[in-house]
This record gives sequence, structure tokens and C-alpha cells, in this order.
Amino acid sequence: MQRAGCCLLYNICIGNVEIERTIVNSGGVTAILKALDTFATDSTIQEAGCIALHNLCAKSAENRKLAAKEEAIQRVIRAMKECSGSASVQEAACKAIINLTAKNMPNKILLGEQDGINVLLKTIQRYANNPVVMEAAVTALRNVSNKCINNINIIKVQSRLNILLTALENSLQHCQQNTAIQKAGCDIISYACVDKETADAMDSLSASYIQRLLKQYNNAADGDGLGKDTKVLEAAKRAQNKINSMIRA
Repeated sequence: MQRAGCCLLYNICIGNVEIERTIVNSGGVTAILKALDTFATDSTIQEAGCIALHNLCAKSAENRKLAAKEEAIQRVIRAMKECSGSASVQEAACKAIINLTAKNMPNKILLGEQDGINVLLKTIQRYANNPVVMEAAVTALRNVSNKCINNINIIKVQSRLNILLTALENSLQHCQQNTAIQKAGCDIISYACVDKETADAMDSLSASYIQRLLKQYNNAADGDGLGKDTKVLEAAKRAQNKINSMIRA
């Protein structure tokens, strides 16, 4: 029943702001969070609840504020911890994070304060060979680090950078056709290079990954290898240039 209710909510509100507003005003967010609380280890309900939050927060800044006020971010992070072995929950939770934190700096900061960065990195590490989960997780990490110095300060610790770069390099074996993963990964590298110390660490950790991308997507730009998408190539060049400029600073 709880799963059916969450599924109904996420299906009927897709792309309809008026229906979203009605659901929220009728206590829909509270109902979703109650289901997540009641069935904290039930992967099917956690997945459905996270998807419902993802859809409710897709286009509404007010819904993001309300959901955060009712501690939706904490529930999503808990879902990732409790259902770490469920790829579908990880994907749904990461997508919920993307929308919950979209254009909302307080929600980005809150996620970092609630151990969200470490949880995302664990998902990235565990699912580096799963292109669907990996894309959602790396995109979520990219979004919550964009212009958020609080989260960048968490990410730039060398042990965390090592987890990220190792997973990104591993993903080249299993997810090399997924350009969204590689572009988002390069964006995170660029965002994290905020000082010379971090750039020095990044230069050592990311050298192999960036060079492989530059080689593969240079070929791609010529119509050979991984395809004709040059966005990854551009992102990799930006990342390398950011590292170089910070080292010289």
C-alpha cells in the first residue's frame, strides 16, 4: 500500500506544477517521508519515495524548501545507507538529491553537513561499473559541489579525491560510452581545485584519468573511437587547465 501510494504520487505529478502544488498542500511530502520512516529498510518503498521526492522537487523551488524543512534530505541519505546494496534505490536517491539541491545553496550545505558527500562517494565507489547508478551519483556530486565551498572543502580531502578518481578511472572500463559520467567527473575535478595544495594532489591522482579522456575523445572528435561528442574533451581540458593554473598560482 505504501509503495503504491508513493508510486501514484510520482506518476501523477510528473511535469504538472499545479498537481505538484496540490499534492504538497495536501500533505503529500509529509506522507512520503512517513512512508520512508516506517519502512526504512524496504528497498521498494525507499525507491518509490525517493522518486516521488525527485518529481515533486523537479520544477518547484518552494517544494525544495518545504521538503528540506521537513528533513527530506536526511531521509534520502538514510535510504542510501540502509539500502546500499540496491542499485535502484541508489539511482532514485541520487536523482532526488539532484532535484532537492538544484539552485538551492542551503540544501547543498545541509546535504554536506548530513554526511551526504561521503555517502555519495561510497555509492560512486561501489557502483563504478554500473553506468546508470554511476551517472546519477556523479551528477549529484557535481551539482552539490558547484559553487559550494562547504562541500568542496569536504571533497578535496585527499582520501576522498582518491575514492573519486579511482572510481572514475574504473568507470572508463565499464561506462566509457556514458559521456555524462565523464563530463560530470571532470567538472568535479575543476570545482575542487580551489588551492595549490589540492591542485598538487589532483595532478598526481587525476593525471592518468584525464590523459585517457583526452586521448579517447580527441579520437572521438575526429569521428573515431567513442563517438562525436566533444563535451567530455572540453571538460577534460578545463579540468587540466584548472589544475595547471592553480599549481602555477
